[in-house]
Amino acid sequence: MMTSRPFWHHNTETARTSERKAGGMKGYLIEKYSNMGAAYTCRRLIEEAAKRGILLELIGVHDCVLKDGAVYLVRGRDERILKPVDFIINRFKTGLIKDAINLLGQRSYNPLKPFSIYINKYEQIKHLASPAMIMPRSILGDSGTSFDSLRRQLGLPFVAKGLESSMGREVRLIRKAGDMADLCHSPDGKFYPENKEWLFQEFIHDSSGRDMRLFCIRGRIVSAMERVSLREGDFRANVALGASVRPIPVTETFRSIGWDIYKETGLDFMGIDLLYGKEKPYFCEINVMPGIEGMEMASGLNLAGCIMDRIADDFQNNKEEAGELS
Repeated sequence: MMTSRPFWHHNTETARTSERKAGGMKGYLIEKYSNMGAAYTCRRLIEEAAKRGILLELIGVHDCVLKDGAVYLVRGRDERILKPVDFIINRFKTGLIKDAINLLGQRSYNPLKPFSIYINKYEQIKHLASPAMIMPRSILGDSGTSFDSLRRQLGLPFVAKGLESSMGREVRLIRKAGDMADLCHSPDGKFYPENKEWLFQEFIHDSSGRDMRLFCIRGRIVSAMERVSLREGDFRANVALGASVRPIPVTETFRSIGWDIYKETGLDFMGIDLLYGKEKPYFCEINVMPGIEGMEMASGLNLAGCIMDRIADDFQNNKEEAGELS
């Protein structure tokens, strides 16, 4: 059951304090397009920034060009140079323009280096570990990788994941040899080259159609939810695919996993997806730019406000430290 508690319930006094601290700050929220302000996570972040006296401008990477070392925001015949700001929030994955916009901020959330590394699911499997969870058996390959070899090592069925996909778009269940050839074609008609790399993993039967999402702020798990697929026969449990959500308790196991992953990655804000196992949860993946709609709905927490509070606190602490040194 979803809670009806309002999003601002737990955070009213913190928001008032941060508003006093943060007045005059400015940041860029990087997305695909500049007109995505109605998208839930963008809207909520901009709303909560405004409550704290922070101007958060949505910048679409595909609406920008890089020219003579400067980033220009282009709208029709109008264009303007993007000027330096206090901070950047990264919500777009790739490209030199995204990197150039990051150079305009004193700080980036998440920091550009780990953000760029941990977008990739293979890098996650390669670097992350915690005694509180199990890593699934995994093999990196492409659509031409031997089906028989994968079957022997991973069992049937097994899962294929695109390395930088999100919202379940490039997650397939491989049951037979013919499914490997189908990796070159997406359900929406896209064509993938044969050398596109996929992460092949054992299928965790105990978690078919359901998983767990944790929301982690600097190593602290602030909320957790279960996601359950409502589509018959679909083993994926993404909110973007219509999964239902419900809050679940934040356990010591979750706290240990969150802290262990934070120590390795340094990611300020992330979603951690886990699969159900008989003894311990299995690691699924981390999301370096997690959407907050499902978690806010499930938990009733003002996660957008929590994010903006942490950013405001960083700059307030910097000012206090500078004052002590002067």
